[in-house]
Amino acid sequence: MPGAADNPPFADRLNIDRLKASLRTHAVGHVLQYTLSTASTNADALLALQQPNAAPIPHGSVFLTECQTAGRGRRGRTWHSPPHGNIYMSVVVSPTPGSMRLGPWLSWIPLFSALATADALTAQTALPISVKWPNDLLIATKKIGGILCEQTTRPDKTIAIVIGIGLNINAPLDGFPEELRVGATTLATESGRHTDRNAILAELFLRLEQRLDHLLTEGPTGMIEEFTQRCSTIGKTVRVNLEQGRAMEGVAESIGPDGCLRLRVASDSVQPPSGSLLEVRSAEVVHLRG
Repeated sequence: MPGAADNPPFADRLNIDRLKASLRTHAVGHVLQYTLSTASTNADALLALQQPNAAPIPHGSVFLTECQTAGRGRRGRTWHSPPHGNIYMSVVVSPTPGSMRLGPWLSWIPLFSALATADALTAQTALPISVKWPNDLLIATKKIGGILCEQTTRPDKTIAIVIGIGLNINAPLDGFPEELRVGATTLATESGRHTDRNAILAELFLRLEQRLDHLLTEGPTGMIEEFTQRCSTIGKTVRVNLEQGRAMEGVAESIGPDGCLRLRVASDSVQPPSGSLLEVRSAEVVHLRG
């Protein structure tokens, strides 16, 4: 018997026909798989990409759902994905073989995705959205969205990247688990009104495509400055939780050419020596107060 998550009220559902009619993109969103509920849109996209005898999944394909029962976040965490009113989606990025060396742009995929998403939300709501390095979306100190990028290899040996985006839009905050309410928020909570998810998705598809086209043809030229302006981590004292339980504190000083976070290590550190500049490429970053 279907549960509430499988049958959201019609008024709460996305209008896919209206969304497709409003697209201003060449690729992103033109192939769109929409479901009322799934375990994870990233898992769906990865599975589709890896099928040996299925029709190829085109670049820019979108997997979109109203509810995730096993949403995934960074570093193995779950992503709370209640039904009714939020955005849970995954976009397939399949660069043309030989269009560009992977190194200059691959590490920028999570950062440019966050930048495009922040731009889209601000354009639609005028709310000040910032990015916590590398790709959490904040309003002030509260999280409104997150991004999980995963890479896979197709049966033809070409690579594809899946950009998973989860955004808290209209779902009531009091429906979130108690431990998440302190650090989370929604667009409806911050703006005092419901937001048109169709309009946000159309804007998001456009911003993602524009950023991706720029990245694939010109590399991250100009993005370091733009990301730095959006990034609430720069200038803050932070704790960086590295692998194997190691942690480091210092001031987040800048963004490197490959998108890394440059941390000026605190004066009481021994390894690495105090005052040294540590380049962080994969870690959990915690903003420290005061």
